Amino acid sequence: MKKILVTLLLAALAVGSLYAQNTGINTKNPNSSLTVNGSYAGSYKVIAADAALTNTDQFVNVLGNTAAITLTLPNAVVADAAKDAFYGRVYRIKNTSAFDVTIKGNSTQLIQTNAASIANTIVIKPGQSVVVVKNTNNIISAALWDVFLQSTVITNNNNFEVNGIKSFRAVVPAATFTANGGSRNMMNGKNAGNITTTNRRSAYELSNATEQAKFIVINGLRMDFIEADFNGDTAPKFFNTTGTAITYNISAFSTINAYVNGAGTTINPGYYSYYIDGDDDLGTNSINYDSEYINVMVTFTNGEWYNCTWHATGDASNYYFYFTAKRLN
Repeated sequence: MKKILVTLLLAALAVGSLYAQNTGINTKNPNSSLTVNGSYAGSYKVIAADAALTNTDQFVNVLGNTAAITLTLPNAVVADAAKDAFYGRVYRIKNTSAFDVTIKGNSTQLIQTNAASIANTIVIKPGQSVVVVKNTNNIISAALWDVFLQSTVITNNNNFEVNGIKSFRAVVPAATFTANGGSRNMMNGKNAGNITTTNRRSAYELSNATEQAKFIVINGLRMDFIEADFNGDTAPKFFNTTGTAITYNISAFSTINAYVNGAGTTINPGYYSYYIDGDDDLGTNSINYDSEYINVMVTFTNGEWYNCTWHATGDASNYYFYFTAKRLN
């Protein structure tokens, strides 16, 4: 009998040791529950429209969308937590598009960014990425997801630190830029009802996706150029990348035509702005070697103000567009 008991005890100890041991891949000495000495692969998906994330998603790249989109997290409240909970599930989301991406909890479920920020949604701007992790809560009144990392070192999107400066140069083929075609929404006055369309092309639309991600966006307004009414010249513009109208105040010092009547200017979503330059025309005619420059003060209803510059030059082959923006408060 004693031999049987000893044998059973040794077997139990062996089983316990088996369950307690660490697992290693490409290593003989795993010092964590799972040690991987090498790379690993996870699900990778490109998304260009509203979508609900599932247990088959991990790395998500938002690219190719033509407007802001929403990604909805899965239902994180389960009836049997011991059986069905997915604590620790990770989503890594990158916004490579030119539009905002909203990450939303299922229904009214909450996401926690920090101690003071718990909400149903978070927004990642163009160029940003975020890591969202399911925590151990299982009640609707508590935050069910935690933001572990939200990038702040980004390209030229909305996120400006005070005194932060961003700059960018776009190069666009001259023949393409001056070949009018298609239709774009544009403001032809300061009020929301002052709208029109134009067939003049923009620097942004003629840039590739990598370059588009570098265009400067300030509180939802992208700095851009379209061709001016005078053939070959250029017009500095904002473009509203958001889903709502934006009102701002603007005053511009130009090499030729200043603009001082920009208080209370509204730009509708998906529209190019009204005047930034005094005559909506920067001389950029390569034949006459024109090369104008404009320095602009822009203020917003949220109390932020910015100093921005637009500059354009050209030659027989290309237009060269230069943008700079600095947040002053």
